[in-house]
Amino acid sequence: MQGLINRLAGDRNQKQLKKLYPLVEQINQLDAQRDELSDEEIQNKTAIFKTRLGDGESVDDLLVEAFTVVKQACKRLCGQEITVKEHTMFRNMIPYDVQLLGGIILHK
Repeated sequence: MQGLINRLAGDRNQKQLKKLYPLVEQINQLDAQRDELSDEEIQNKTAIFKTRLGDGESVDDLLVEAFTVVKQACKRLCGQEITVKEHTMFRNMIPYDVQLLGGIILHK
């Protein structure tokens, strides 16, 4: 019976994902523009975000830009070896859309 209801009304999870996917598209569009920023400009985004939060913007207001900065950082570190808290690791990942979507879901 539930299968019939899902086919007629649609799966609830799919509906929720469909609502959030435009945010992933916005992240990807903004990411292409962020390629032009220097590493220093990308690093300065954290301070800018803190200022904007202090000025009354919400974390939701910054979500697309913040995820874009994370994606940019991943792209720039890809192929490099980095040390974090005395652990050396090789960075070889740029978030896929589904991973961005998962992050958005966790945020919400």
